[in-house]
Amino acid sequence: MSISKKIEQALTKHVEEIEIPEEVDQRVRQAFIQFHQQKETNKMKKKLIVFSIAAAVLIPTGVFASIGGSSYFFNKEANINGLVDNGVKQALSEGSSVPLDVKIKDQGITVHFKELYTEDTKILIHYSMELEDGSLVPYVFDTTGLNVRSDGKENGKQTENPTYQQSGLEGFNVLPFIGTDKKDNLPFYLTDSAGKEIETGIAEKDKPEGVIAFVTSGTKLPQSVDLNVNINRIGTMTGSWKGKISIDVGKIK
Repeated sequence: MSISKKIEQALTKHVEEIEIPEEVDQRVRQAFIQFHQQKETNKMKKKLIVFSIAAAVLIPTGVFASIGGSSYFFNKEANINGLVDNGVKQALSEGSSVPLDVKIKDQGITVHFKELYTEDTKILIHYSMELEDGSLVPYVFDTTGLNVRSDGKENGKQTENPTYQQSGLEGFNVLPFIGTDKKDNLPFYLTDSAGKEIETGIAEKDKPEGVIAFVTSGTKLPQSVDLNVNINRIGTMTGSWKGKISIDVGKIK
């Protein structure tokens, strides 16, 4: 059996078994039929169209419409490394996140933790870095004295972190927006009730607002953990933003 035939059968099976609104169901089926009536010469283009239809079937966005917009985790920018997946969104739609209002202030800048979501092996935290008027800290960098390799700008606007060359070393360094004096360069980390750092993968986009994600390799997180914050620079401003937030994983779940 050809690959395209297998794809067609698999998609047909999904269309028949997945419960989605009738209106969406009809649109997807019509698009699927129209695709197979087309005579395309580019096989790769055919595959891309098929997979886009599959996505429409398998990820009906209306499922989460009831609270879309009430949680930052529904923002496309929040889906860091694919960790805010449909399973997370389904749980969020059932009210499984916890609102936070924890603030660490210095130098006129507030590190504000706003929302928390946990699973056995995952913790997601929504944060923002705010000026005194509540607006976000500008996404800008001070590269004075650095041998800049790329300023990270497009059309004069900062779109990513600058990179620079360090004398005597191969490769290049990335200038972080959120700086720390920790040797591992991680401004956020988890510890258990005994103060021991918990081994997790850590992901965050290093922007004025976003999601910090902690994920274990499969080991369940302790029932009680602390989020540790150790920041000594935000953008162009140096200071001290340090603190600890206790998270009762068991209670939240």
